[in-house]
Amino acid sequence: MQTGFKSVHPISAFAFYVFAFLLSMTASHPFFLAVSFIAGLVYDIKLSGKKAVSFLLKVILPLVCLITLFNGIFSHYGVTVLFEMHNGNNFTLEALVFGFVFSVRTSSALLWLNSFNEIITSDKFIFLFGRVSPKIALVISMVLRFIPLVRSQSEEIKKAEMGAGNLPTDKDFFGKVRHGTRRLSILISWTLEKGIDTADSMKARGYGLHARTSYNNYRFNFKDALFMISTLIASGIYVFVGSNYKANYNPVIDIPMPDALSSIFIIFIASVLLLPTLYDLREDRKWSISK
Repeated sequence: MQTGFKSVHPISAFAFYVFAFLLSMTASHPFFLAVSFIAGLVYDIKLSGKKAVSFLLKVILPLVCLITLFNGIFSHYGVTVLFEMHNGNNFTLEALVFGFVFSVRTSSALLWLNSFNEIITSDKFIFLFGRVSPKIALVISMVLRFIPLVRSQSEEIKKAEMGAGNLPTDKDFFGKVRHGTRRLSILISWTLEKGIDTADSMKARGYGLHARTSYNNYRFNFKDALFMISTLIASGIYVFVGSNYKANYNPVIDIPMPDALSSIFIIFIASVLLLPTLYDLREDRKWSISK
């Protein structure tokens, strides 16, 4: 049985993620970026625990450092010169700061994408878009479903080769390359076969036929309406408030500070982005008390 945010109606959950992605990819003000990044990270940790922390340390932090550094090295706009590089180009504060801002945008979207794959499952995706475009919905749902399956299958191949004694040593570089190529070839063949089997199965069941009916157990209730209304209000606030608080990083850093009313709006947006985490915690407490 699904509980917490996983039990929210697919329409409300999808609308929430559309808002979260748009905020993450379009915000330029540090306040909005911080709100999106922290909320996405907190919910990712709530869902995945140690995996989310590992993703933060192994992917997000290196990504932030690389994008920030590369933008500072290859972009030379701005008036605050920190130092001059060996090729004569200036390393500016504005380029460095915008690189950091862009990296936080990308990282926020990746964090929300992690939880999106957990919440919007393939059956929910087909429910949302199956009647609009059955073929596209099927392809996208298969891609979303194959991401965890490919990871699992890769581990199975590794365990099988380990049992057969075919894993190369740490010092054998070319052996590692051959091993990686072989595993990739096996994964590609397995993925193609699995995709054909799934497509044939869906065709045999009449998927995509005009007169075909389908069953779903999703019921739009008061809780789902609250999530939807909160998301729409937060989206409207961001459109009108966020447009007045766009930060500029070229040629100088210009970050407008919000007034009291705008601060309340930002707090409301943060509360909406934290709703999945708060709802999951509420459900966890409810079930722990019932036990």
